[in-house]
Amino acid sequence: MKNVEVVLPYLVSGDTGWFVEYRCFNPKGLMQRFRVYKGFKNKPDPEKRKYADELIEYYTRKLTSGWRPWDKTKYIYTDEIEYGQVKAHWGANKKDFNHLRKYMSQFLLEKKQEISPKSYESYNSKIRLFCQYLENKGLNNIRPFEITNDMVKDFFNYLVNDRKLDRITINKYRQNVGMMFQYFKKKKIVETIPMEDLPRGKKTKDMAARPIMDEDMVTFLNYVAINDPQMFLASLFEFYLCCRPGNELRLMKIEDIDFHNQRIYIRIDTGKTGARRISMPDAMLELCHDFKLMGYQRNFYVFGKKGIPGTEPHGKNHFTNRFATHRDALNLSQLYKFYSFKHTGAGKLLESGATIAEVKSHLGHTSVESTIRYVHQHFGEKSQKVMDFRPAFLSQLKK
Repeated sequence: MKNVEVVLPYLVSGDTGWFVEYRCFNPKGLMQRFRVYKGFKNKPDPEKRKYADELIEYYTRKLTSGWRPWDKTKYIYTDEIEYGQVKAHWGANKKDFNHLRKYMSQFLLEKKQEISPKSYESYNSKIRLFCQYLENKGLNNIRPFEITNDMVKDFFNYLVNDRKLDRITINKYRQNVGMMFQYFKKKKIVETIPMEDLPRGKKTKDMAARPIMDEDMVTFLNYVAINDPQMFLASLFEFYLCCRPGNELRLMKIEDIDFHNQRIYIRIDTGKTGARRISMPDAMLELCHDFKLMGYQRNFYVFGKKGIPGTEPHGKNHFTNRFATHRDALNLSQLYKFYSFKHTGAGKLLESGATIAEVKSHLGHTSVESTIRYVHQHFGEKSQKVMDFRPAFLSQLKK
């Protein structure tokens, strides 16, 4: 039984000449030696050593990423399914033996270019679990078009019954796995998407941030206006812009604010759905003037670490944790989160008479359907007829 996969390259110099040598097991299971002589001749020793270092680095990188000298025609793909620590040790490139991983990795690599790192982590973890589930069933060499609806349904039953995941999490699996099959269909790898009649799971907990009631908004904003001015500014930016509080707000720079045309630019490297522009209400422009934001250097982050615009932004959980501290000090509902300012602003925008299309653009959604789901989830259906409902017989009741 072999203990090593390869012997990494090293320099050999002496009477037999200069060369770089490395060894690896061939397909027959025998350790095979390889030597690289080319390029050393007629060089002085210092240059030979420098050249050897370059060769060693080059072949080390190739060998640790899966390349083998006898298999030059075999297709190598980047395995996005592997865990990070496995990639770091063995490299991420794999030979084309596993059809399932190859196609899933192609999807993930393309998705990686379109979405934020946080969203990619979500896709990667869910697709990885789906892949591992199929592999554990002995289906590691299956092609995507061979995956049946029953196989996918079994996976979702596993998520519901064995892992006991909440319905919200199940929906994320449905979305991520569904996007993968849509990609396969677009690439003509599959003809149909095997995602029919999947179990939904139970609603076991409500982790969604609630919109903030008017009286609680006043209480919170009055408090932070005095005790934490930067939090006051961040809260109203979130309320007026309805941007995502992670990278979109945290990494916003002064140069992203067009004070003259009243627009905020969300950069492609910070936006969850790519670059976009957000209209800035008059009230927010006044807020920018109050905080004298136009007087700071253009490359400063709006929310710098020292409480004013600066060269260093806060960490990704900073505002979430800071909001929770103030919320708890005021004894407000635990259902309120920093994200609640986005939901509250979207709700007020709807009440002002904005159309679904306008709300979609303001929120940065990729489809009207996403906006409709968002509105239904956070605000439900508001009916004036229901609000005015008062049957006449109730006036005859004794008080």
